[in-house]
Amino acid sequence: MVIDDAQGLASMIYDVIVVGAGLAGCSAAIQLAQAGWQVLLLEQQRYPAHKLCGEFLSVEVIANFARLGVLEAVQQIGAHPIHRALVTTAAGANFAQDLPGTALGLSRFQLDSILFRRAAAVGAICCDRTTVRKIEGNLDTGFSVRTTQGTFQARAVLAAYGKRSTLDTQLDRPFTHRPSPWVAFKAHCTGLDLPGTIELHAFPGGYCGLSAIETGQINLCWIGHRKILQDADDPNLPDVLHANPVLHERLSHLSYGHAQKHRLRQISFALKGNFDGDICMLGDTAGMITPLCGDGMAMALRTAELATPLVDTFLKRELTAVHFKQQYQTLWRREFQSRLQLGRMLHAGFIQPQLAHISVGLCQMFPTMAAWVIRNTRGATSEEQPTMQIVG
Repeated sequence: MVIDDAQGLASMIYDVIVVGAGLAGCSAAIQLAQAGWQVLLLEQQRYPAHKLCGEFLSVEVIANFARLGVLEAVQQIGAHPIHRALVTTAAGANFAQDLPGTALGLSRFQLDSILFRRAAAVGAICCDRTTVRKIEGNLDTGFSVRTTQGTFQARAVLAAYGKRSTLDTQLDRPFTHRPSPWVAFKAHCTGLDLPGTIELHAFPGGYCGLSAIETGQINLCWIGHRKILQDADDPNLPDVLHANPVLHERLSHLSYGHAQKHRLRQISFALKGNFDGDICMLGDTAGMITPLCGDGMAMALRTAELATPLVDTFLKRELTAVHFKQQYQTLWRREFQSRLQLGRMLHAGFIQPQLAHISVGLCQMFPTMAAWVIRNTRGATSEEQPTMQIVG
């Protein structure tokens, strides 16, 4: 159920509290509630809400949606099917390739809402507008979670609050002591039609993605080094974006005057850790793949699928806290660590004009190279995915 006022729920002791109702958090809440556990899902924002995100769902998410029971809802909302990718550089190189299946363009405004409602429908207690201030405790004695709606108790806590939060500072996580130079911006725009295609345009110091969402609008999302904001007339669309001639042409058609805009001043691609103490980290809270790879949302969903069977076994007292932590860390590293490392390497090259130009030129000459990159920055292959009929 969805609760408007959570203060009356503070007397309960939950099996699991999930902090953050994005993709990883909602997925974990759905799976654990379906397994019969008492789950409290806490979200800071009022839902539905817009979030800074590329809003590109890679091929493998369709299988995740089917397992979570939201595939029909995603179909009905009209997620935009994407079959092809175009990559360009500031020096004029370009490369286009078909994707290994159907990807989707879908706003977080709609997707998070679908998942949040699904979690409530299967028995999780879901509370938005609830900010978590402090988490204390461990897997042996239980946890206390202090929020703006009261203090809640649980046997386990899953943290899925996203890229960056004041909770990271409160928990004194090591990556918070290493400032990141990366900034990002996202807006929904009108004036351009990109049927079935995601575009990725490199510019000096960053890159910009363009793809359609369910409304027919174009999601514009760029990431770059903070130095590109120096002396920028428009900090949302710095002049350097126009150094790429194809992106310049696209921007000349786009209008975002009344659009929802989001800017984040620090994005870290550091390996943040699978646990802080005994708090289990999911999605971007554990580690974020570079946006260049287009696999962030699929990874968030997959981390929940790795963690929840272990949480279930721990709650049944069939797995010790030590073995729960060891097994999740092993599974997470096996599945994601090399993918994240490759993503950081690609990101480092793509923001440098000469390297980007050479790399895209090589992909144009040797398409199998691009296919290798796609395969090694993703999870399941397209052959393992169910089909999806999009209702426009």
